[in-house]
Amino acid sequence: MKLVLSQYLRTLRERDEFDRLMPELLFEMGYVTLAKPQTGPRQWGVDFAAVGKSDKDGVDEILLFVLKQGDIGRTEWNGNNNAVRQSLEEVLDGYLGAHLPPQYQNIRKVIVVSTTGDLKQDTQLNWKGFVEQHTDRAIFEFWSADKVAELLEKHLLDEHLFDSLDRSDLRKSLALAADSDYRFPDLCRLMLRQLGLTKNGGLSEAGQQQTTKSLQKALRRVHLAASVCAYWADADGERCQALWVCERTILWAWHRLQLHAKDEQPLLYDDISAIWTTYQKAANRYYEAILDHVNVRDGLSGYCRESAEFSVVLFEHIGLLASVGLTQAIALPAEDLRQTLDENAHAVADALCALIKNHGASGSPRLDRNAIDISLGLILLILTNRSDQAKEWLQDLSFRLDFTFKMGRLFPIGSDSLDDLVELDVGGNEEFTDEQLRTSWMLATIASWCALLHVDQTYEFLAKGKSSDYPKVGAQLWHPTLDWPKIWYFGPAFLENGEAEAPFDLPPLASDLRPRTAKFLELERFQWGEHSQTRSAGIWALDFLACRHFRTPVPAVFWYRLAQAQDQARTQTTPFAKSTFA
Repeated sequence: MKLVLSQYLRTLRERDEFDRLMPELLFEMGYVTLAKPQTGPRQWGVDFAAVGKSDKDGVDEILLFVLKQGDIGRTEWNGNNNAVRQSLEEVLDGYLGAHLPPQYQNIRKVIVVSTTGDLKQDTQLNWKGFVEQHTDRAIFEFWSADKVAELLEKHLLDEHLFDSLDRSDLRKSLALAADSDYRFPDLCRLMLRQLGLTKNGGLSEAGQQQTTKSLQKALRRVHLAASVCAYWADADGERCQALWVCERTILWAWHRLQLHAKDEQPLLYDDISAIWTTYQKAANRYYEAILDHVNVRDGLSGYCRESAEFSVVLFEHIGLLASVGLTQAIALPAEDLRQTLDENAHAVADALCALIKNHGASGSPRLDRNAIDISLGLILLILTNRSDQAKEWLQDLSFRLDFTFKMGRLFPIGSDSLDDLVELDVGGNEEFTDEQLRTSWMLATIASWCALLHVDQTYEFLAKGKSSDYPKVGAQLWHPTLDWPKIWYFGPAFLENGEAEAPFDLPPLASDLRPRTAKFLELERFQWGEHSQTRSAGIWALDFLACRHFRTPVPAVFWYRLAQAQDQARTQTTPFAKSTFA
């Protein structure tokens, strides 16, 4: 475990990663941090300070941390204004000389140089000489990545906080992290125990007894365990696996937060924010990796063996890209970040357009649940003002869907089993085919999108086909009810917290369907977005992320309202404002 943690630490940047972890470690060690690291204000060489009793002799002391990234060699020791020696001299002459709070003047002072690497052999004599020269002013310690890893294991992963079951589950997760079919059941068990949750998402006996402070510690331990698993998967080239871990962690952390006392929840927002930041970093690394494939004709085909599997893999990436883009497109940032997030959203939308254009199979979904990925993709395209591309994709999807339903083969099946796909392709009997046609989210979803985006001829083409050529297809839509947040961030929500609109009737004309959706928007019990706490917290994208992760249908009410806002903007000849949905 020390080796795993040490290797993980060596990947961290000094800012926003290592400097976030160290105060949490000191907190678990019983120290109180005086101020967390920040960029901007002059710090006189000290990244952060912590006060507490030494676990060696019980003496009160103040630790002054100088944080660095990577190995410390001659250049890092004395090569520029940010070198270690210069930082140490600034601590001695500036911080200790004039900025140490008066109440800490008479306690032991320890200056700690902590790094994500090691102290190179050619610099050890320089360090030793400096320490001996200034030993009368302070005690000096060097915490390498191995030292920090040892402290992490002792204080964040010790037998009292991570029991033998947790440690065993974490090791299993690390061993199997690079398996693309592994869905981290061991890590999930660890998170359930730490967060005090049952398998159904309720509070266990331990969870009912958790105080805000103990839950804060649990969130930090879960975050660390997930970060290490994500790093291990990423290191083996499995960035989708790393992203999956981060998705599950932020979703379950938010779910647990909702079960805590309302007035205490804001005290945990910083820990949720830290997990959200880790997810976004994993999302960025996934985006960087997939760019090498989306601009190449069938560039993702190398990850599967045959056409059915190719379609499944392709739509998984469509959903992943769309959800990553939505975290940027519907965020509520500070004003100085708005332009950056908009640029990020457009960059991801460009990648999605390239993927659709260069992969013909993007028009041929094979699983009915791919309606979720398609809806997420269409929402991103609309929010980034790519309506033309959205309509072109819809037309391709519609014509192929109509063709496969008429053939009775190669259509999106309601099962998630690849074996069922193979049986259908090879020539399943009529009873099996009829069973797979019994329910279809896909037909209702594609047809509704066509009507709402005014792709009327294509809609009417589908409506005619449904009426005359494949009447057995049971089109349906799912809508969440007012109790939807109860399980939304923990598992599939469509089983208990919503209602199916079935059968979903397709009138002959698109102009007949649009008024029906307008009336639906007037129903209070289906007002999904208005009842989301993530929206006010600035992470509304988490709701859409949960749809993709747990395979819950994207609420139709959202894209009904999205299309309505587009129509209003078109009528008033004003630019479409996505801020309505942020």
